[in-house]
Amino acid sequence: MICFNGKIVNENDFKLSYNNRYFIYGDGFFETIKVKKGQLVYWNDHYFRIMGSLCMLRMPIPSYFNSDFLRHNIMTLLKSNQLDGKSSRIRIIFFRNSDGFYLPKNKDFSYVISSEPLDSDLYCFNEKGLKVDVFNQYKLGTCELNNLKTTNRIINVLASIYTKENSLDDSIILNEKNNIVEFTSGNLFLILDGQLITPPLSSGCINGIIRKKILSFNNFLNFKIIEKDIKKNDLINAEELFSTNVISGLSWVSSLGDKKYNNKYTNLIIEKINSLI
Repeated sequence: MICFNGKIVNENDFKLSYNNRYFIYGDGFFETIKVKKGQLVYWNDHYFRIMGSLCMLRMPIPSYFNSDFLRHNIMTLLKSNQLDGKSSRIRIIFFRNSDGFYLPKNKDFSYVISSEPLDSDLYCFNEKGLKVDVFNQYKLGTCELNNLKTTNRIINVLASIYTKENSLDDSIILNEKNNIVEFTSGNLFLILDGQLITPPLSSGCINGIIRKKILSFNNFLNFKIIEKDIKKNDLINAEELFSTNVISGLSWVSSLGDKKYNNKYTNLIIEKINSLI
């Protein structure tokens, strides 16, 4: 079952017109939320990010569309799918309804909520470590729209295909200035010279929820935690490298080409994140 505009429907009965703006122009965005034992993790952060995305994409927000309303939709769907009390992944897709070409005839939006079970309540350390590389073929712009989780993710798609073709676990995306932006599936952090560093939002990276939480740590493990432009050379000099997203938490990178990374602090950061959920 899925939730479409507040109504629970069978996913097989859900249909969109072939000329929907979501398909033609990618006129929408999505939000992914972790549920731990029936509780929405970091719900307020997710809700305010949704509101910010609706505002930036000029989708008028109805007066009833508040935090309690959307939360109730999600909890009703979890109960319909017998996932209440369990851990799961929620994805909400927002898209503009209107006909028209580039210019929509109106700005109203629809939304679809889906759910699927997760195997673990907490974030788990990936013992094997990820094997990654830098994706150079196409690069992201630095416009603040790239901070949103829009449905225009073609570079991530192509980078993921590159990952598969080269027997990797993930790839690192660059921007037009040749600075490091993020992984295909999450924000990027590295440990270098006593600093825990992640690219700034001005790099074009996603404004991730776990990213935000780590940046809020106050000198955790005696590291200076900063946002800073990262160059390829910083990847080679880093002691540790990891990816973050709200579903997997942190994923340790073990190698980038011939470069090998440690995981001492990454594991401790996972423990810290788990203590917050």
